[in-house]
Amino acid sequence: MSITIIICEVETMKAPLVITMAREYASGGSEIAQKVADLLGIPLYNKELITIAAKKSGLTEEAIAASETQRSGSLIYSLYMMGNTMPLADQVYILQSNVIKEVASQGSCVILGRCGDYVLRERPNVLRTFVFAPIDIRVANAKVRPDAKDMPDRLWETHLAKHDRARASYYNYYTENRWGEAKNYDLCLNAAIGQDACAQLIVQAAKAMEAANQE
Repeated sequence: MSITIIICEVETMKAPLVITMAREYASGGSEIAQKVADLLGIPLYNKELITIAAKKSGLTEEAIAASETQRSGSLIYSLYMMGNTMPLADQVYILQSNVIKEVASQGSCVILGRCGDYVLRERPNVLRTFVFAPIDIRVANAKVRPDAKDMPDRLWETHLAKHDRARASYYNYYTENRWGEAKNYDLCLNAAIGQDACAQLIVQAAKAMEAANQE
């Protein structure tokens, strides 16, 4: 009697390419993220993450957006207590983290802010980027924002620093890393070289990373 052994080859699915971007306030990072998404033909998730989180949780988009700049006293304590005692900021962080993991698993994309680099720290094929810029460029960018106020440059610098402190405080609290510290990212870019140049460099780095992962 002969026995035929059939070997089934299982194709290993490659993880979608995900690019996360953190950035200084008014550095032009949002525009660069959009350019990267356009060059690669993939979606950008920014405020869309708020919309998805709101639909899943029943919270309003306004409540979620407001909580993004806040943090509670202790996330570990909140997780221990759970239930209705968990502060809204902690609930939103966990909710948005789950949304980020979900969209990253669905296909290649660009994720802007919201501790995306840390949330996806155990996921392969993720390029973690950070964008910064000289203060004069940031002030110029901030002045043309739709919500810009008329004030002297020295006050603009204070305004920018306030936003950066809020982002750093939020990120440092919910992660084991330090916001803006180069070692926590794969690529840090000075937007002074131009938004198009930054976008092109990110795309090149992403393609190089993918090629290296296939070797």
